[in-house]
Parts: sequence; structure tokens; C-alpha cells
Amino acid sequence: MQQLAEENTPRVVTFRDPGIAEPARYLDAKQPMTAFNIYNAKRDWKETPEDIADSIADAFNVRKTNPELYRLASARQSEQDSFKKRDLTGQLGILVGEEADKAKANNLVKLSGDDWTPISLSSYDPEAKGFRIDNCLFSDKVEYTDEDKRTATSMSRAGPLRCYLNPGPTSYYIGFQGGSSVLLDIPDEALAREIEASRETIKIDIYGYVKSIERERFAGEFGPQRFVLIGPQRIDLRDGATGQIIFTKKI
Repeated sequence: MQQLAEENTPRVVTFRDPGIAEPARYLDAKQPMTAFNIYNAKRDWKETPEDIADSIADAFNVRKTNPELYRLASARQSEQDSFKKRDLTGQLGILVGEEADKAKANNLVKLSGDDWTPISLSSYDPEAKGFRIDNCLFSDKVEYTDEDKRTATSMSRAGPLRCYLNPGPTSYYIGFQGGSSVLLDIPDEALAREIEASRETIKIDIYGYVKSIERERFAGEFGPQRFVLIGPQRIDLRDGATGQIIFTKKI
């Protein structure tokens, strides 16, 4: 059982919080190349050119951001000549390495809430005197326990499982770690009332650092899914009409 558990444990590399930086230094989590580049820049295990090329067989989402990557991935996917396919795999490996080099020095990622990525607040908690992020992206629950599944009531209390963003190649995901414990504590009741009244229109910006890189494994072999997990550092609440920051929480 122990061996089986080890063989199904994801491969992980973790990083320390480098501290909060200027907003301009944060990469946009929704850009199609962000998760892809960070993952390939910061993993500490080797992946073969064929493995990497297979991971971007569906590169449709990067066609505008990186047309050359899309062209090579599409050509390799449809190529029947083994030698030409091998050549395309090599070209992809070189390009992926060049792109990853651009992200090696960057460990910061920002996610802005908008219509494409709706992130909302929970109702005000009068006991905790604050709000929480009401989105599965901020959930630290990765699976339901037997106790969670016992009744409909226990399931409703368990909360949602963690979900991920997938803006680029379909094998690369961005998520958050440590989000469940974040409380936007606002003891000022006047401000809390203002935020509660405008929860539906408030925009939320989340700044964070790359906390870990992971790749799933099954029976000791790599699975297709790769993950970039972000540790939140700061959360800004912005007025939906003016864009002005009305509250900032540093974590």
C-alpha cells in the first residue's frame, strides 16, 4: 500500500515566498503562455521532447500569443512521416526551452476578476468580521471524504473541490494553495456594509507567488496534467464602476 501510494503521489517542487512586489512585475494568470512557461522553467525533473510535444498537441489557445508554437504543434500532430515528425519534435523542444528561459527569473502571478474569470465574495461573516473569496479556485479541498459523502447536508458543508484555470495548452493548469484560510477581515462596519451592498459588482485582484509546480503520476509514470499552484500574497477589492481600490488585504 505504501509503494502504491508513493507511485501515485504527484511529482512536486516547492518555492518560498519572495515577498510582495510592484504590480507590474506580476505575470497575468490568464495569458495562454503563463502556466506553460512557468511550469517548464521551474520543474526540477526532466521531460523528454516527445512528452513535451505531446502535451501541446492541442495548442489552439496559444495561436495568437505564440503563432510559431501553434504552427509547429499543429504540423507535428498531423505529420505522418516519422523523420519529419521527429524533426518537428526537436524544433518544438528548442522553442519551449527558449520560452521557458523568459520565465525563470519570475515567480509572481496575478489574477484579475472579470467577466471571463468571475471571482466573488461570500456574504459578510459577522462572527469573523470579514469576507472570504467565494470561488472554487480558492478551495483547498482536493477530494471528498467518506464523511463528506455520508449525507446531502454533510456534502453541502464540505464546500467545493478546488478548480483550476486552463487558459493555454490543455495539459497545463493554474490554481491556488492556501486560499481556504484567507479572510478579508474588515472590522470597520461602515466599510463592511459598503462592500456587502456592492458584492455583485466588486472586482477582485489576487496577487501571489508560485508556491509549487506539480505533475500527476499513476503507477510511477507521469500523467498528462501539469499544475502551477499559486500562494496568495495580496488581495485588492476594486469598485466595479470606477476601478478604484476600496480595500487591500496583505497575507
